[in-house]
Amino acid sequence: MVMTTEKLGKIIRARRKVLNLTIGELSGYTGLSRTTISDIELGKTNPRLDIIAKIFRFLNLEMKIEIKQVK
Repeated sequence: MVMTTEKLGKIIRARRKVLNLTIGELSGYTGLSRTTISDIELGKTNPRLDIIAKIFRFLNLEMKIEIKQVK
């Protein structure tokens, strides 16, 4: 499955809301700016894998990367 920045942002935002976290609280936990988190949630940016992993770790989400050889 290919994950678009919009889908990724929706997943992060939905999970943050389930955990009753504000963007400011998630910012404090991850060390990322509020603007960065907001931009990710809105699909305005394509974050690096380490940034996604950092957010997922605090939201208790799992990330799976699949590498396939193109024929």
